[in-house]
Amino acid sequence: MTASPTAAPGPDPGIYITTTQMYQELRQVHDEVKGIRSDLKTLMEDRADHEARIRALERRVWTASGMATVLGALGGVLAQILIR
Repeated sequence: MTASPTAAPGPDPGIYITTTQMYQELRQVHDEVKGIRSDLKTLMEDRADHEARIRALERRVWTASGMATVLGALGGVLAQILIR
């Protein structure tokens, strides 16, 4: 027997979730969030370390380029003295 289009549908049985199941799921989500938080903390520490290394490298590059400029200028002056 088929239901007529005007007939009200029967109650939807749905899904029954016990409080124990809810608690277990909540604990699982809590543990996952805790793990992600720990991973993020480690990544942020690594990021700070990388930034410190990059800044040290940038200082060395600028120091070397400054020294090269001074040595180049002195070399030019010395070359002029030797050519005269």
